[in-house]
Amino acid sequence: MNSTNKNNETSVSSRKIALKLLLSVLKDGQSLSTLSSLTEGLDARDAAFSRMLSFGVLRYFDQLQAMLKPFIKKPLKAKDIDVQLTLLIALYQILHTRVPDFAVVDVAVKQIRKSRKKWAANMVNGVLRNFLRHIEGKSPEILFAELADDSAKFAHPQWIINQLKKDWPENWQNILHENNKQAPMTLRINQQQTNIDEYQLALENDFELTSEKIVDLPSALKLEQPRDVTQLPGFKQGWFSVQDAGAQLAAQILQPEEGDSILDACAAPGGKTSHLFELQPKIKITALDISETRLQKVNENCQRLGFKPTLITADACATEEWWQGDLFDKILLDVPCSAIGVIRRHPDIKHLRREEDIENLVQLQREILIKNWALLKPGGRLLYVTCSVFKAENEQQIDWFLQLQENTELIELPEITSGKVQQFGMQLFPNSSHDGFYYALLQKKV
Repeated sequence: MNSTNKNNETSVSSRKIALKLLLSVLKDGQSLSTLSSLTEGLDARDAAFSRMLSFGVLRYFDQLQAMLKPFIKKPLKAKDIDVQLTLLIALYQILHTRVPDFAVVDVAVKQIRKSRKKWAANMVNGVLRNFLRHIEGKSPEILFAELADDSAKFAHPQWIINQLKKDWPENWQNILHENNKQAPMTLRINQQQTNIDEYQLALENDFELTSEKIVDLPSALKLEQPRDVTQLPGFKQGWFSVQDAGAQLAAQILQPEEGDSILDACAAPGGKTSHLFELQPKIKITALDISETRLQKVNENCQRLGFKPTLITADACATEEWWQGDLFDKILLDVPCSAIGVIRRHPDIKHLRREEDIENLVQLQREILIKNWALLKPGGRLLYVTCSVFKAENEQQIDWFLQLQENTELIELPEITSGKVQQFGMQLFPNSSHDGFYYALLQKKV
């Protein structure tokens, strides 16, 4: 077999895995984070290519659907979702990658011919060629201007767009645009092991990898290009962790002090737990999570960095089942949320999250907040965190809690360059440096 044929076979194989990933999310309702086994057996480059295709289609799904629709003469049946997704994968490649158009069409047709839907091969070929003729000579701006509704223009479900318009009338478009970009890869340098200047120099000299520091975050390095973390210097030795810059604010705001007893009530995967230790190793942390599997990740991450929290698998709401009676000096509540602020890392959220989920999450967040507030010492501080940009999960929750609990004081947060200070807490929108987060620091009155 010549090299061209080998490349074609690899392309078909990679797209076949991408199709399986998409079917698992869109048809079976599974999360991308649980589907890593589907790329096992592929080499690193092909696995990355499969993930890139599946992420891209999920990210731009509504937009791709709208652009494809005029070229489908007869709507495809639900049972032919694999044919539809093959077309969407091809459109994504044509619009967002450098793969030659002729190769995209060729591989898509071959993929269909190798499936049980051979009848669709001519249709796929015709649709893609007609689409290519339609877009010839047109800029992306012209193509997107042809789209009729917001969900297609911004590639988000309409309910998310509506909520962002309501919550952030001046910022909603920018949030949507940032949600569709590739998230940066940011390292958190473990300053118990090395320092940020030495590590940045090592990346540049040994790996020719450019990075930049981030204002307000003394341990953060944003990489110019993502890399396999296991190949970076000092990974096994615990010199760094991968953590979004916005998430690195949590430990910095909570400011652990020597001798503190701290509860991290929704700890997995352990990034914030380990960061607290890095800032002050002489503390005791109880790391809690409802998932034993996810709590194991906390253990693995902390072990690599040389830290040892107390691990408890339990429901943060069921404090009576695990709390031993000793009050905590500080509590970190990174509560379950809609995760709208991290959509660019998890584009399946656009398809798995429903509007009705928000009220359920609000009630869960309130229960966790009330139950864990009772475990805080007088004079102690609780940091409430979400990776959402919806006000119902953020400042409206803190407003509600301050009215409910008379022994609560809202602490003013340090000024963050990219943070938007609200009446209650601080909102970070997704941008080139970090994801979307919300922070509010509460103190229990003595």
